Amino acid sequence: MFKAYATLLAGYIGWGLFPLYWQLLTHVPALEVTLHRIVWSVPVLACLVYFSSRRKIEFSATLHSRSQLKLLVVTAILITINWGVYVWAVAHARVLEASMGYFLTPLINIAAGVFIFHEKLNRLKWLAISFAAIGVVYYIISQGNLPWVALTVGISFSSYGILRKKIHTGAIVGLYTETLMMMPFALAVLLYLQQQHSALFLNLNAATNLWLILGGLVTVVPLALFTTGTRLLPMSSVGILFFITPSMQFLMGTLVLGEPLNANKLTAFMIIWAGLVMYSVSLLRNNSSR
Repeated sequence: MFKAYATLLAGYIGWGLFPLYWQLLTHVPALEVTLHRIVWSVPVLACLVYFSSRRKIEFSATLHSRSQLKLLVVTAILITINWGVYVWAVAHARVLEASMGYFLTPLINIAAGVFIFHEKLNRLKWLAISFAAIGVVYYIISQGNLPWVALTVGISFSSYGILRKKIHTGAIVGLYTETLMMMPFALAVLLYLQQQHSALFLNLNAATNLWLILGGLVTVVPLALFTTGTRLLPMSSVGILFFITPSMQFLMGTLVLGEPLNANKLTAFMIIWAGLVMYSVSLLRNNSSR
């Protein structure tokens, strides 16, 4: 059990450290970084798929399922949007706002369960949704503009998760299929950027080339650790521990990257955190009652 928790925590910590890695590429346009993230994820995922007989069979079955492939096209677009907006947020000193999106993700999932899947909620979960909504509204009013980064990150990631529940393919094989779908478009745009002499890859320095290439490994490894840990642990533990990731990103934004944290932002986050505490307590109660 310790090994399972250690594996899951390693994945969450890897995601939590994302701002530090993408900070190395803030001089590269977010579009180019995202495209390279897609391209260089493919060979890493290919190794994970083809060195596992189970995943090879799973991948073959996925390719022969038209219904699964249709859904994977949509999830491929959603994860690309999520990756792109997050990279843009790091480059434009909006890590705090992006972390809010991941704090909102489980609460958006609860709301989707109510309004899309007609699930019934207990009082604590209703309170959790209410606090999250109040926190977002307060943030919008206090900042005077729509927190589109937080909403895009949160909605794209939660929508991705909701749709992936309808897909029988596992996380690694699913992401491999998604990146394969997006790869031709990514390569075409990168080739166009090279022809226009606006691409920085191969045209700036060795360090930039290396960080762009390793972006695939940095993207895939936390997911592989997360997937391994998820199989061995109850989902309530997986859900509660997920909050480590946005909490780390929040701390990275304030303490390491020096993003300003005013009283209004802190108040909004505290309201949302209160909702997350209620959500976590509800999960623990459900788990203990089984």
